Amino acid sequence: MDPTILAYAVVNGVLLGGIYGGIALGLSLIFGVLRVINFAHGSFLMLAMYLSYMIWSVFGMHPYVTVLMTVPLLFLLGYFTQAVVIAPLFRRETTMVVEPLGALLLTTGVFLVIDNGILMAFGPDVRTVTTDAFSGSIDVASLPVNVPRLIACVAAVAVAAGLSYWLRATDIGRQIRATAQNRDAAALSGINVGQIYNVTFGIGAGILGLFGALLVPFLSVSPTTGLGFGIKSFLVVVLGGIGSIPGSLLGGLVLGVFESVASQFVTATSASVFSFCLFIIVLLFRPSGLLGRK
Repeated sequence: MDPTILAYAVVNGVLLGGIYGGIALGLSLIFGVLRVINFAHGSFLMLAMYLSYMIWSVFGMHPYVTVLMTVPLLFLLGYFTQAVVIAPLFRRETTMVVEPLGALLLTTGVFLVIDNGILMAFGPDVRTVTTDAFSGSIDVASLPVNVPRLIACVAAVAVAAGLSYWLRATDIGRQIRATAQNRDAAALSGINVGQIYNVTFGIGAGILGLFGALLVPFLSVSPTTGLGFGIKSFLVVVLGGIGSIPGSLLGGLVLGVFESVASQFVTATSASVFSFCLFIIVLLFRPSGLLGRK
């Protein structure tokens, strides 16, 4: 293979992997605290992309400006989903040692409601945002780098660093960490575990509100967009280590570079299949993930 083509594939893989890692941050945070697999993760992202698209098409606002609305709206949706849909299940099954598997079915129901609601409202057509600002490519070491992808990748690193600092340096962040370690001990310490669950789920969804707005300048959106990103997020979280914020970024980079380089030798569909093979291999030799703990 031409070294220039390989270098271009690696650069694109790094950008794509950073985006994968950023999108997976919310899923990793939610699972690390609530031990709930949010099957509607991709649907929340798709909804955020549609919200950004709608604001752009109606008011003409740049998608990056729509972050001011998509983030709080997705936070409220996540908070509402946990407080109204999932929390009653926890209250009914508080005697269980492990988290109820019924939460997976509930989030699956949320996924079906959101996806089919978007399909009925917008139809199956693909929607695209066109904008001149922050578009095009720049040359880095003689390699073209897509500016919107670069912005999304940098945002992923910034969000991961900010979230890690916030969890360590703030009272509510320490309460979230304490609840993730032992929710019963946290409750005995005076922490409102139910409220922490609500806030954590809201933060996880709010992160998707950010990346939904960051994706629409270079990625078309349709009612099926969320499913692919949801599956990739699960792969990234398990590869990097469940509940690990740096692990999410590392898992995203591994997956992104692997897919980008593999697509130079095989079709994009086959590259996705090989990604699952990589996922299985990592699970066989490192079940806790690359940065996960036993």
